[in-house]
Amino acid sequence: MKRSRFLPCGVSVLVVLGLLSGCSRGPSEEDLAREKLEGQLETMQQQYQDLQQARADIATAEATLAEIEAMRERDRSDEQKAQLEELPAQIEALTLTKDEAFDELQANLADFLNVALNDFPEHPATLQGLNIYADEAILIADETVRMAGDYKKAISQLDSASRYYESLGLPPYQPLVDKLAYLDEMRFITKERFDLVKKKMTMDEVKATIGTPYYQNIQVDEKRGVETWLYRKREGGAAAVHFKTKDKKVYNTNFDAVKTKVVE
Repeated sequence: MKRSRFLPCGVSVLVVLGLLSGCSRGPSEEDLAREKLEGQLETMQQQYQDLQQARADIATAEATLAEIEAMRERDRSDEQKAQLEELPAQIEALTLTKDEAFDELQANLADFLNVALNDFPEHPATLQGLNIYADEAILIADETVRMAGDYKKAISQLDSASRYYESLGLPPYQPLVDKLAYLDEMRFITKERFDLVKKKMTMDEVKATIGTPYYQNIQVDEKRGVETWLYRKREGGAAAVHFKTKDKKVYNTNFDAVKTKVVE
């Protein structure tokens, strides 16, 4: 009877010792790499939130400055006059903070994705990090269009981001799909959109209506005091919007201004 009682205890002890021996070896290299990846994601998520907040702060400051500048000087309160003096420096400081946050996030994203895409393609953190990358790519594409009217380059930037999803067998990221469709549409002018441009529109109003022209398709005739923006058509040729350089407003439009190919 005594033996029958001790035998199970002996087995139990051996099992416990085995478990303790297994624990003493600690986590595997893969486990440690996975934990590091998850920690990197948390850091990036916080950096992304900080970057978004910096962008929002800049937008608020710029909107306030524009509102005050649009007012007549005599209508400005003392507080608004003080803001008029202070806001440019604040915006400059906020922009510096934003740029530093952007560079830091991009560097961490590159390190993260280099490991995540190759070693942990199916880990949920990989998709979350890839979505942050795609969201930033969309903002960069928008800036490329805003600054240079280079829709072709912007589309290429987003195509690169889309291929990451394809390489992992993931469904397309809808914000990327939507932005690519929008850029492809805006890349070429249509008669319907062009007809929305009216005389006396400002340059900013034209950009908001039919998009930013490619920078090499902007022509300035100083002698005539005319600036012309050419918008490519999908079928070839280009439409033209003409501004008087004196007031920067539309004075004429011509949908069939150019029959031959223009710079892309």
